[in-house]
Amino acid sequence: MNFRSFLLLLALALCSETASALESVRFQHQGQERNEEGRIILEAPKGIALEARDGQFYVITPKNLVARTSDDTPFVPYTKAEILERLKDEFPPSEGFYFLEYDPFIVVYTTSKAFANWYGRLLQRLHEQYVLHWKRNGVELSKPEFPLIAIVLSSEERFRQYAKQDGAALSNEQCAYYHKLTNRIAMYDMSGKQAFQEGNQRRATSVDIERFLAQPDSYNNILTVIHEAVHQVGYNTGMHPRHVPANPVWLCEGLAVYHEVPDLNNRYGWTPGPHINRPRLKQLRLYLGKGQQESPIQTMIQEDELFRKPDSALENYALAWGVTYFLAKKRPKELAMYLKRLQEKRPDSEDSGEIRIHDFESCFGSDWEKLYREFYGFLRRL
Repeated sequence: MNFRSFLLLLALALCSETASALESVRFQHQGQERNEEGRIILEAPKGIALEARDGQFYVITPKNLVARTSDDTPFVPYTKAEILERLKDEFPPSEGFYFLEYDPFIVVYTTSKAFANWYGRLLQRLHEQYVLHWKRNGVELSKPEFPLIAIVLSSEERFRQYAKQDGAALSNEQCAYYHKLTNRIAMYDMSGKQAFQEGNQRRATSVDIERFLAQPDSYNNILTVIHEAVHQVGYNTGMHPRHVPANPVWLCEGLAVYHEVPDLNNRYGWTPGPHINRPRLKQLRLYLGKGQQESPIQTMIQEDELFRKPDSALENYALAWGVTYFLAKKRPKELAMYLKRLQEKRPDSEDSGEIRIHDFESCFGSDWEKLYREFYGFLRRL
C-alpha cells in the first residue's frame, strides 16, 4: 500500500489511540508472509497501521492479517546493532553489500567505500546542523528514535529496480528519494568517476571529492540528495511527526528546499546555511511575475495537490522555499510558534483547508495583504 493510502487509513481512524504495548503481527506483505514486532499506531475497520521496531510502517488490511498477539511488554525500538543484523539478512554481504555507521545513520552500499563514506559524512553533517539551526531559532527537536537507513546502490539500473520493488514512483531524472513508509533514503552513485567505481574500496581523498563535485551534473544531483535527506531528518527529529497525516506538504517541502542548496567548494558538497536558493528564487520571480491572483500563499497552504501536478509543482516548490525563507528571516519567533503548533498534532487530528489557514493565522496574523506585501518586498531585495 502506498503512503497516500496509508494516510487515508489514518484519516479514517479518528477515535483511535496510539498503543504503547508490544504487538507481534504475522501478515502478508508483497506476496510473502512476514512477522514483525511493533506498536499499533492506528486501528480502523479497514486495517491497522503498525510501526515496527525498526521504524518501518506497515498498513495491514484484514485480508492480509494472519495472526496478532500482544502483551504488557513495552514497545522498545531495536538497537543499532540489532537493526544492522536485520539489514545483513535483507542485504547479504555475500551479494556485495557493505555497511558503514555514522551517528545516527547506517549506510548500506554496493558502490565504493569512497563514495559511501562521502555520503555518510554528508548525512551526519546535515543532521547535526539541521538540529542546531532550528534550536538556535527556538525549535526544539528530538533525537531520532530509530537509526536512519540510507541505501547507496552502484548504478542507476540497480537503483530503479530497488525503487520499483519499494513502490516508489520516480521521475526520469531523480537520483534519490525518501520513502515515508520504510523511513529510508535510497540513491545511486551518480559520480561516474574512476575513484568511485564499484569494487574500488580505497578511502576517499580530497582530490576524489573535488573531481566529483566538478562534474557538470553534480549540482542538481547533490541538491536532490540533500533535499531527500532533509525529509528523513525532519520526519525523525519531530519537525514533522511521521505518523501525522496533517503535515502540510508546503511546509515539509519548504523546509527541504530551504536547506537543499549545495556548496560545491565544500568537500561534502554542502555547508550549513541556509543560503539563498538562487534557482528557486529565479523560478519564484517568474511565477509571481505572471500576474496570477494577488497572493498565492493561501492556496499553496491549503492544497497539497499543487505539489503533485506537473503544471504547478515547480512553481509551488519555489513558492514554498520563498515563504519558508522569508518567515525564517523576518518572522522567526512566529515561525517557531507555528512549527510547535504543528508538532503537537496527533495522528487523529482533523485536517482541512480551513484548519490550515487557522493554524497559520494564529501565528502570523490574518492580514494576508500585508503579509504578501512584506514577502514580495523581501524577495525584490534578495
